Amino acid sequence: MTDRNAVLPAAWNALVSALCKEAPHLQNTLALDVARFSRMKATPGGLSAAFTTSLLGYNGSPLEFTVSSAKPQGLACTLDPFLPRYAQRRGVGAFVRHCQAITAAPLADPANSLEAVRRMQSANVQPLRFGAWLGRKYAPDAIKTKVYVETPADMAAAPDGLQGPLTAEARRAAGLMLLMVGYYPESADSPREYYYQWHSARITRDDILAVMRLFEGESRFSALMPLLDRALRQQDRRDFPPTTYGFSLGYAPDGNLESFTLFAMAASFFGDNRRVFDGITALLAPDGQAMPLLNRAVSEQVPLQYNVVGFSCDRQGNHSVSCTFSPQNAHFEILPCKARETAPLVPLPLAELLAQQCASGAFPSHVRTPDGRWHKDENAFVTAQVLRTLDYTAQTAPHIELALDFLLGCESRPHHFHFWPAGKHPAWMAGQRIDADIDDTAIITELLYRFHRRSLAQARQTLAQMQAYQVQRVERRLKTTPYPWAECYAFHTWMKDDGDITQLDCCVNTNALILIHTLTAAHGSPPPAYPRIIQMLNQAVSWSDGDYNRLNALTPYYAHPHEWLSTLEYARWQGVPQLAPAIDALAAWRLPATNDESPLYRRHDGHFLWTSACLNQFRHLARLSSLEDRYEHLSQ
Repeated sequence: MTDRNAVLPAAWNALVSALCKEAPHLQNTLALDVARFSRMKATPGGLSAAFTTSLLGYNGSPLEFTVSSAKPQGLACTLDPFLPRYAQRRGVGAFVRHCQAITAAPLADPANSLEAVRRMQSANVQPLRFGAWLGRKYAPDAIKTKVYVETPADMAAAPDGLQGPLTAEARRAAGLMLLMVGYYPESADSPREYYYQWHSARITRDDILAVMRLFEGESRFSALMPLLDRALRQQDRRDFPPTTYGFSLGYAPDGNLESFTLFAMAASFFGDNRRVFDGITALLAPDGQAMPLLNRAVSEQVPLQYNVVGFSCDRQGNHSVSCTFSPQNAHFEILPCKARETAPLVPLPLAELLAQQCASGAFPSHVRTPDGRWHKDENAFVTAQVLRTLDYTAQTAPHIELALDFLLGCESRPHHFHFWPAGKHPAWMAGQRIDADIDDTAIITELLYRFHRRSLAQARQTLAQMQAYQVQRVERRLKTTPYPWAECYAFHTWMKDDGDITQLDCCVNTNALILIHTLTAAHGSPPPAYPRIIQMLNQAVSWSDGDYNRLNALTPYYAHPHEWLSTLEYARWQGVPQLAPAIDALAAWRLPATNDESPLYRRHDGHFLWTSACLNQFRHLARLSSLEDRYEHLSQ
């Protein structure tokens, strides 16, 4: 058994505890479900990415709670059971297995409705974004299970009960998209709720009345309008904010329309996440209503992310307000766990791995964008890291040369390299452009020099250009400086002139250190940056003191500490001295060799996540193929 670290948001259990204090019956229901769910999510291979990339919560949380003024003692919990992995199946079969693991009971489905869901989703051309979410509704005397199933965006038709009251053509004509369907699988004759989104971001009162008329509910749900008007007046608004994104329609088993709910992003509607609770409290006060479970969480000072505020009306004219919220996920606690020893994995043959190379010369990865879509990506950094595992042989030579051609194409101007080839930012970046960066420039230059595509003089010119983007001043006098570990001569992440220290990255600097060592170890004295960066890396790890939140802040562009550990060990194998303290301190974050994907890189805000099974397969083969005690170097 090996000790490895997993993490859990610090507010996760605190929120469950607060809810259980207000409603003790939740201790034997909700608390057990969330504990089992936590064990699914808190894995050494996922870390923070497992809690920050879901489409469920506004902050990416896979756990969400809903309270409503209509049922003050009731609590709904929604759980996203899937991990952020490109290869993970999100179909019905996998969902049912996850549900059983969370609830410790088989998912009852007397009407075989999940088969209809499977047929609908399997006909989808595009991969599913979230597949399905599990809902649990807790009352003092009962628990109900609700399933929220994704409806494919390109769905032309669906089985009965999943299509909703409008055809695909009618939805398009009305400027609507059906996002998902919610129902109770344990009931043979379940009510259903259809969740729609407007194509337009800016919704008016007329738009709301128009959809009510479209679904023949204007007369029955007109009582909702005074509540909406009051909510707008309270916020000094005349119109709804652009984040009024959708609505749901609840239908009884007999097909009668029972309820209408308008949804808006809570933080935007009330002006700020910190103003949501007070805003909802003031909105409920005139009717003498309250949300005691939410009140308890706030009184216990649990950090919350408010997701959605809902304004509902039923066919009897009763209106209510609901609020969904998640635990904040900015801070994590470490959960040591024992990793089971398994039989050694068999690496894939080198020829099979080399065959994965793209026509461009890149080696493939996958990236998850903020909309939940996964895209194949061909970038410089994964390609360069694959090349680090290879020796130049008759078998590898043509693949290395093709990859080097690709890397050379990532030079946007002399001695400045990008993540992608110049002028070829992917379409899924939606027009965004990123600058040349130290990380790509350092690792690409190292490999161009190693494989004789750049001379020593040329590589040193690149290093000289990089030195224009070094930290020039570190403020030590301030007691609250967020970077007490930083050192002068360390490198900024981006090759631009703003001197922004807020995104200083220790793994980026480790790759710069490797380049400096490569160019100076046998050819003269290293520059002042060399000892200062070594000092910085060790004192940064010492400053983190085993705290994941601090460690995470040291590498804002890397999604797992294993990536920094891998780079440090590669640096040590290259001959960079004095790295043992940092390497030893990161040992608990090491991931086992695998042929599967794991989190690699991210944007600093976490909104883009890269993985690559291809890179892990090359690394796995390199470890097992090496006859020497060295890291990530393949000798054939």
